[in-house]
This record gives sequence, structure tokens and C-alpha cells, in this order.
Amino acid sequence: MSAPYGDIYNSFNEVIGNGGNFFFSDAVIDRYAFRALNESCERARYKDTAELINSVGGTGEYAATGDGYDVFRVEYEDYVMWPITRDKLRHSERDWQSRTGKPRYYYLDEIYDHQDNLAVGLWEKPSTSVTDGIRLWYHGVPNAPSSTSALSKAVPLEIPEWASPLVLYYMLHLAYQADTKKQDMGAAALYYMLYEDVLGRMVMRSRDRQPKKWVSGASEGPNKMVLNRLPQRITP
Repeated sequence: MSAPYGDIYNSFNEVIGNGGNFFFSDAVIDRYAFRALNESCERARYKDTAELINSVGGTGEYAATGDGYDVFRVEYEDYVMWPITRDKLRHSERDWQSRTGKPRYYYLDEIYDHQDNLAVGLWEKPSTSVTDGIRLWYHGVPNAPSSTSALSKAVPLEIPEWASPLVLYYMLHLAYQADTKKQDMGAAALYYMLYEDVLGRMVMRSRDRQPKKWVSGASEGPNKMVLNRLPQRITP
């Protein structure tokens, strides 16, 4: 479990010398904390979110209700779907837009109008309506922390425990570059460097969660070299 927000909040006020909220109000501190979480989550993609969506017969596109950064897995009735593009469909299926049946593929291109507005297209379009028929996996955004009550401060930050100091580092970076009597660009640069150090390790750990088994070509085929450098099949 990660550190409670109250611990980060208290540490911020102690380090910056913000007794009695003289320089920074609670609203500003909360905003700094959320900016730190949001920046870290967007760059490290560490928060996986799954959402169930009802499929509707004859409807091919569906939007997530939550905010996030990218879709990385789509299931239809517990069947893992393969990604495809509209461009590929246009070149391979003349009647792709009108086809209905059990969806086998999903596409993301030509749907996004904003990175936080997640939507996915299914092909073929579902021929029937199914409650919770679609399971959408995407990298979600963190919830905003709040210092409005002791209960809110006790809520753990949505970040791995070992990486929670980076929230404090980023908050101090923002505070020291703000236009107050506490402004210190040297300290702001130092805390940003500390933030980047922890974030870099967090990004690498998030990437390490990805599957390590890469397959190219038929498994029964010869293990030839690609471009004379890379093996055709790379195993763990």
C-alpha cells in the first residue's frame, strides 16, 4: 500500500516552511499533488484500468466512461480480440462497415479526438446486445488527492509505495518555482532532478511488466536471421 496523502501533505509543509498555509493554501497543495500524480501516471503508464461496457447490436464504436491514456487490451465475451486498423479493413473488406456478427478485431484509429477520450471500434459489429459484453483495458489516470478532511488525508496515493516520494519531489519543484517569497530556482531544479530519477526507475519497471516472449513467423519454421542481426523468434 502506498503512503497516505496526509504524510506527503505534512512533509511538503514541513520542507517548504508553510506553517499555517501562509504561502500555499490547501487547494494549491492538492493541485500540486494531483499534477505530480498525473504527470507520473501519464509518463510511466502504471495504472491499469478495466471497464465493462454493454454491447449493442448493430453498434460498432464504444467509449470508456473513465479517463485514460491508451487502450492496450479489448475482450468480447471473454475472448481476447486482435487489433486492426480501419485502413486495413478498407483495403481487405469491401463491406466492412455493414458487416455484423461476433466481433473478432478492434481498431483505434480515426476515433480519438483527445488523448483522454478513450473509444474503441469493434469489427465485425456485434449482431446482438450483450450486458457487460465488452471488457476494455486501458492505462487510467489517478484520482485527485484531497486535504479537506482527515479521512481524505488517510487515503493512500495511487502510486506504488516505493515511488511515492516522487510526488513530494514534484510538489516541491512546483512550489519553489512559484512566485512567492519561497521562490528558489536552484531548489526547484534539484527537486525536479530527484523526481526524474525516481520516475525513470518507475518507467523501466512499468515496461518490465510487458510480455517478454516475442514471436515472429511460424514456430515450426527455420530460425533464420532477420536483417542478419535479429533472430526471427525471440524467447525469454
